[in-house]
Amino acid sequence: MKSKKRLVLIVILLLIIVITNLQTQQEEGEINKLPTEKIASLPIINSNGNYIRYENFDTLKQHSELIIIAKATEEFEHREHMNTFHETPEDKYQPKFFIDGITKTNVHIKKILKQPEDAHFNEGDMLSIIEPITIFEDVDHVKKIKTISHYQAIGMEDTILFLTKNSYGHYGVINMNNGRYSLTNTDEFDTTRKLSASEERERTEDFNQHQTIKETIVKTYRAEINEVQDPS
Repeated sequence: MKSKKRLVLIVILLLIIVITNLQTQQEEGEINKLPTEKIASLPIINSNGNYIRYENFDTLKQHSELIIIAKATEEFEHREHMNTFHETPEDKYQPKFFIDGITKTNVHIKKILKQPEDAHFNEGDMLSIIEPITIFEDVDHVKKIKTISHYQAIGMEDTILFLTKNSYGHYGVINMNNGRYSLTNTDEFDTTRKLSASEERERTEDFNQHQTIKETIVKTYRAEINEVQDPS
């Protein structure tokens, strides 16, 4: 009888461990669907990213696996925000805290400018892109934006995207803000938020480089851009 009770207790303990682990994994892989908010009013947490910078169009094109003209299908706040949290249940004031996150952005391909030989994308296809920016809710239930190197999400206007696959096989924008170029939006850098002196210098540098590369892009793909903007 004692051995049966001991066996039952062991099974119960194992079940508790399994269930706990499943809850933790689900939490880490959770896709947070947040209600519509004014993005401009949300606090931003920015971290400096370690990424390869391409300072001109030729190197940017050379290192891109896929170059497309596309537009996002949903506003940023309605996309899938995939966030990772670390649980600390022993801390009653902060039982979990945000580690990092990304956004899964679905885009509608309108023109293909370059693609790998083994890829078979067509105009009109949908493509999921991973962006290094997210919306999350902190322990005080305050919604915030987390981004890297002041990256701004792809908009719902025609945009030229320079993409490569990451180690998980997902396409993402390379060169941060200088890897996506809106064809209609002239305000691609957020100049309304206050930055430190060093951050302001970096933003100005990126903006100037962005404009220089964009001029070359527009000249290079003039015919393709005209086809997208004036399909008739």
